[in-house]
Amino acid sequence: MVPQTAATSRSRADVPAATPVGAEALINAATPGRFTIDQLLTVLDVRGDVPPVPARTLASQHGGVLGAQQLGQQIVLAERLTPGKIVHSLHTLFSRPGDCRSPVWIDVEHLAHGRSVGALALSVRQDSEALSRTNMMLRAPEPDLGRHATTTVLPSGPETAESEDHLRTGPWEVRLVSPGAGLQREHWVRVPAAGDDPTIWRALIAQACEFLPLPDILLANGIPLSAGTVPANVTALVLSMTVTFFDEADIRDWMLYRVSGLHVAGGRTASRIEIFSGDGELRAEASVIGVLRQRS
Repeated sequence: MVPQTAATSRSRADVPAATPVGAEALINAATPGRFTIDQLLTVLDVRGDVPPVPARTLASQHGGVLGAQQLGQQIVLAERLTPGKIVHSLHTLFSRPGDCRSPVWIDVEHLAHGRSVGALALSVRQDSEALSRTNMMLRAPEPDLGRHATTTVLPSGPETAESEDHLRTGPWEVRLVSPGAGLQREHWVRVPAAGDDPTIWRALIAQACEFLPLPDILLANGIPLSAGTVPANVTALVLSMTVTFFDEADIRDWMLYRVSGLHVAGGRTASRIEIFSGDGELRAEASVIGVLRQRS
């Protein structure tokens, strides 16, 4: 890998105050917090060669900038800035909720660039305050020296699973297989109208990983959700995420998300998500650290 000089971000004073070209910066939905595929794809359409890059924002129920949105936008921007490479893995820290009504910008640092590997650091910010920071590794296609893929025996199919309307904050179709032992739950997930761009598929997979674990833990502890909304006396949010993509995964087809709650204590949660294709092959995985506590 050949190191590159990090891109120099302009100060906020140098950034034009106008909203992104072609649309309003804030994308509202008929029902707050729930969005159509067209609205989501509009927000994921992040373009720009010179950081900071302006980004549109989905209106949220809690008023902050959705963490799932930030993940998806950073994946899309990273792949557009590194032609010929795709995201292999990412690690994101969420530091502030932000304000979905205020302009959002994405700063980019080029950490490394080589024939088969690239590395970027991306920060989503409002004015001088960072909302999240992601370190991302990208890879170019290479021939297999050897090949081994983890597989699993799939549970009953989505046609017999229970629809989870409380998780449909966007165009995802989510169906619950009967809960497993402890804090393990399995969900069938797909987005039929996602289009044919694998970059968008990766963005949507990462977004689904952000919103699945905490509702699972709440429901397993007898705390119901109403239309996807966490009870007013509970704080539930994601602090950090790591996602690794192993092979191509078409989000338009049903995929199984096996979500395992590993540890819940002291107001913190740790979960692992394994994403399997319809033929039972592991295509991606994620680790999610969250906050879960009652408000005083």
